[in-house]
Amino acid sequence: MRKLLPILLTILLLSSCGNHEKKSIKNKISSNNGKTLMAIFAHPDDEIVISPILSKYQKEGVNIHLVIVTDGSKGVTPHANIPAGELLAEIRAEEALCVTKTLGINPPIFLSYIDGDLAQKENINSLDEKIDSLFTKYRPNTVISFGPGGQYGHPDHRIVSNVVTEVFQRETSESLQNLLYYGYPKEISNTNVNFNTDLVQWLNDNLKRTQKRFLTYRIPFNEEDLLLGHTASDCHKSQYIPEAIDDLIKIVGQADSVIYFRSWNGSNEIKNNIFD
Repeated sequence: MRKLLPILLTILLLSSCGNHEKKSIKNKISSNNGKTLMAIFAHPDDEIVISPILSKYQKEGVNIHLVIVTDGSKGVTPHANIPAGELLAEIRAEEALCVTKTLGINPPIFLSYIDGDLAQKENINSLDEKIDSLFTKYRPNTVISFGPGGQYGHPDHRIVSNVVTEVFQRETSESLQNLLYYGYPKEISNTNVNFNTDLVQWLNDNLKRTQKRFLTYRIPFNEEDLLLGHTASDCHKSQYIPEAIDDLIKIVGQADSVIYFRSWNGSNEIKNNIFD
């Protein structure tokens, strides 16, 4: 009996730890239930890099809105051979709707600016007003967008990031609490990854990476989330051949099964010295 006692205690301890972990996960899911996440990007397909966490938080009962600022009408690709213009914009809108249905989130919100024209002053001014109206109407708790580098330097990406940040810092409140920039760690080079497509190789080579120490929001995802993200991303048939989607998901999966973000202001601590 004395020999069995340590074994029984160990079993009870492990069981207790397992139950505690399950309760912790349940509490986290319960605490996120009913919250609102808004992801704001320039083009249909920009959401690919965060698709696993859209899957993750949808399962936790989060109300998710995907905002697409431009119509994607200039995203001409050789394999699809669809001319720039209204037809391509319609097809890309259908693809975005396919993505949201696959992920089980709200239908996309289209702001319908002409692809590539966001730099015009009148567009920047009206985008400010539209983003403000979205925050007022949907009252998101957390907003996600690209950071200042625009993922790989795309002007539309950078302008969306700039305007979203401007409106957020003006309107942040008890409900509008957090703005996160998607980031890819500088320390993950992907130099040993064999890509099947030149397009994704180019994207990988031109990513505007961020030092990992700044990416303090590190959101894990599981294989189920990655798989659903892959399936959703397959909707973008006008932009990518299947091998390219495989490559893009490979990049997402390389980052430690984590999607990295940094807070827009870097810290909640107030500082009075620019060098602190």
